[in-house]
Amino acid sequence: MFDERMALKIRLEQLADSELNIIREFNKEREKIFQRLKELDLAESDQKHEQKEMIALTTVGSHPPVKKRRGRRSENLEELRDEAITILKAQNTPIRGVELQRKIEENTGKKIANMTTFMVALEREHPRVRKLGRGLYIYDYEN
Repeated sequence: MFDERMALKIRLEQLADSELNIIREFNKEREKIFQRLKELDLAESDQKHEQKEMIALTTVGSHPPVKKRRGRRSENLEELRDEAITILKAQNTPIRGVELQRKIEENTGKKIANMTTFMVALEREHPRVRKLGRGLYIYDYEN
């Protein structure tokens, strides 16, 4: 006996089979796309490698590439150090590192990333600059 219930069950089974077939087709297509992308990536990396080799071959005999230094170096650092010395000389009493940093940055318009490191280097370069205690600096005229 074939009734509506049986027909609906059969149709559900057909839909499930169709879904599985469609999912398989999508997965096959997805795999083909991924494979082609891998091929393109390999070809692109090979091409870049060849370009680098050509550049290297054309620059043989010329000077090696010059490495650029990062960060603020000589001219900025000298300006900051000179300003620190000027401020310390003008100050008769010990000055806190935070205040010194603020004054230097105001006067030069440049930032000091690490004040402790900056002051340690300054103390090495200028023996009259002394650290009295925790964060207190002074220019020692008697030394």
